[in-house]
Amino acid sequence: MKKIISIATVIAMICVMASGASAGGWTVPNNHSGSTGSGWYSGITVQLIEDLATRSGPSTTYTGCGSYKMKGQYVTALARAYDNGGVLWVEVEFSYGGGYRRAWTGAKRLDISASQLASLPETYYSLIGYGTITCMTVPRFGPGSIYSTYSDRNLYRGDMVAVITEADGYYLVECYHTDGHILRCWIPVSSVE
Repeated sequence: MKKIISIATVIAMICVMASGASAGGWTVPNNHSGSTGSGWYSGITVQLIEDLATRSGPSTTYTGCGSYKMKGQYVTALARAYDNGGVLWVEVEFSYGGGYRRAWTGAKRLDISASQLASLPETYYSLIGYGTITCMTVPRFGPGSIYSTYSDRNLYRGDMVAVITEADGYYLVECYHTDGHILRCWIPVSSVE
């Protein structure tokens, strides 16, 4: 990241941008789970006991990422997190439509034992900083070109993002989405300054 905008500047800009969208503005949630300190956890294979409904992060404050008729199929569980209401969410990775996706779903949809859940990392990201998108960018479900894109959720030059972590030349970022929720997605490091 070439420069980091001061927090005071970001808060001022967010208040101006969000004044018509939400009374309280947008803040970065403090429950960033999914990464281990030394890289991504390889995960465990689990079966879906329900169709897969997903969000971009571990709570209903995050934007929906689609529902998939996959009951009975297998996904890879990568991480776990509890939302503010105590609901357990699991980050899963799966193949769909010719690409891979990482998204969050309620643990109730998975045939997963308590010991398997306990083996999933529940680590918290440290906020790297805030940045600005430098050119139109199509966000991805994971850090790399093998991951599908959020084709309906482009980020545009001047959009502000909170940079959460980095992997394989991509930043995991969060931003306020037009549907009133937070979008967590992966974008190339080169698209943020």
